[in-house]
Amino acid sequence: MNRTITTLLYLAIAGLTAPRTVTPAGKDLAWQQIPGGRWAALEVPVEGHTGFTLLSPGQTGIAFTNSLDEQAAAANRVLYNGSGVAAGDFDGDGWPDLYFCSLNGRNTLYKNLGGWRFADVTEQAGLKRDQRYYRGAVFADVNGDGWLDLLVCVVGGGVECFLNDGHGKFIDATAAARTASRFGSMTLALADVDGNGTLDLYVANNRAEDIRDRGQVDLRLVNGQMTVPPELKDRLLVVGGQVLEYGELD
Repeated sequence: MNRTITTLLYLAIAGLTAPRTVTPAGKDLAWQQIPGGRWAALEVPVEGHTGFTLLSPGQTGIAFTNSLDEQAAAANRVLYNGSGVAAGDFDGDGWPDLYFCSLNGRNTLYKNLGGWRFADVTEQAGLKRDQRYYRGAVFADVNGDGWLDLLVCVVGGGVECFLNDGHGKFIDATAAARTASRFGSMTLALADVDGNGTLDLYVANNRAEDIRDRGQVDLRLVNGQMTVPPELKDRLLVVGGQVLEYGELD
């Protein structure tokens, strides 16, 4: 039996509808420059209504379902946290593309064709599909060449780094980036925190597994106190007779 983690996609993300910067009335925006950025006033329609419209897979071409096998979930409860999605224009055509992370070997890159239509280009883009558990992802130009690269979190694998070659393909650069680890990475963020012109990376980790799924853990009594064995001292903590598990360091 499979449990569905993610099934529906509401396509109402700002920027997906058109590559041009225009107002609802179709007029070009009058941008005002300010230190560190710019702004423009928007004309808000007086008629119509706000809200979201659910588009079917038949309309969009997005037929992605993230399901989790019950046996895998029973063996590792951290998988119940699910997976994420990244949006970014990886091929530079002006349309934001979508990358879905998967718990069932179906990571998928969808190219935005315009008009709310998408096409699966995962294999054409050189991205792999395997049976590892993928959590979060982000598009970012990590090497400053003008093309969006892709970073993906993996349970028990840290972060995989794929460089965009500028011709619609990604190259696995995880070893060179040194972002792989044994941690259960969940999500990540990038920013130039030290102002040197390069993006820095922050990775939030949970755990690759939950100690409760082992069935039993051997604790020790030392001077009448329940004590964590040395091999688990960086993982478990006993507070008031209750055993607590640390999350992995970010």
